[in-house]
Amino acid sequence: MALSDYQVNPRTGFVSPVPLPNALPPAFAVWDQVVPELSALIRARRVRALMETLPLLDPLVLTTDGDRERALLLLTHFANAYVWGDEQAATRLPRSIAVPLCALAAEMERPPIAHYATTTLTNWRLVDETQPVSVDNARTQIQFLGGVDEDWFFVASMGVELAGAPLIPIAMRAVDCARADDDGGLRDALITFGDLMPQVHAAMEHVRTWCDPSTYYLRVRPFVTGWPAPGIVYEGVSDEPRRYLGGSAGQSALLQLFDAMLGVHHADHPAGAYLRSVRGYMPKPHRALVELVERDSRVRERALSGSAALRDAFNDVVAQIAAFRQAHMKLAHDYIVIPSGPARDLTGTGGTSLDTFLGAAHQATRAARA
Repeated sequence: MALSDYQVNPRTGFVSPVPLPNALPPAFAVWDQVVPELSALIRARRVRALMETLPLLDPLVLTTDGDRERALLLLTHFANAYVWGDEQAATRLPRSIAVPLCALAAEMERPPIAHYATTTLTNWRLVDETQPVSVDNARTQIQFLGGVDEDWFFVASMGVELAGAPLIPIAMRAVDCARADDDGGLRDALITFGDLMPQVHAAMEHVRTWCDPSTYYLRVRPFVTGWPAPGIVYEGVSDEPRRYLGGSAGQSALLQLFDAMLGVHHADHPAGAYLRSVRGYMPKPHRALVELVERDSRVRERALSGSAALRDAFNDVVAQIAAFRQAHMKLAHDYIVIPSGPARDLTGTGGTSLDTFLGAAHQATRAARA
């Protein structure tokens, strides 16, 4: 099995090794022209009026993966800007956005709303095109209100993916060794995995460097929130309101892949249903890899029946994943609960209760110890 079959790069992991095109073909120039003006349009409360006037274009005529991903990037951001870009949330999306967005999202098997893949995995460009992608050599392609805090929040989130990239082939090696009953190889893979996991933790904490919690809560978070009840009508697609979850790190394939490798079982916890549901928000190849590893991994089984040294290596990795989730809970508390003040907002952008979801995911991870 080649990781490239699942759109995984050995250097960048689930992040594409090259940025999306900076522009779509000329027939779609009207969409590209909105990008640099989006934050100004939102500030002036003119974004909805502009979106209403856009011509109805067919993104399915785009032939390259890069162009289709860019079109989805733009349309999902246009949709969220339209819904949340005024004092009151919109209840509908105009045909000019709804029809092409739903057609493209259905073709790509992704949701027609800004989600983790479009805010983080593909929403970047190189600062210096002669150098590889890194958090210090990337910025977002499109922003809502703009500014360093918004830019850095999504770039730093991509940095977690980049930091986790070297662990993906190691996780796959662990799965292969477990299936081959190679306890020595499995132990070595788990030790290497554990040695590298701190860099993923450090990358997550790096978000604090240039993203202020209050700025995130007031200026970034509102635009990546899911649709309010009863949902949004996608004009020209359906008369019935549709609800979708907001963008969330829970939609990343990285931690779900690690869970699948380790045999972390979320099904009996409140986090389980959510984590399964957001797989539909992942790019299809990433989702397929998570499900393959979940089905095939015998890593925990081998650790339970293996030597004390193997169990120790396994339990060390479980402890590090649990510590990562504990730190994520602290980050959510600092960036959502504290800035919300007396209201004590406990809802994540993905629509989950922070205490219920993050706490349950942490408990399920700890329970996986051998």
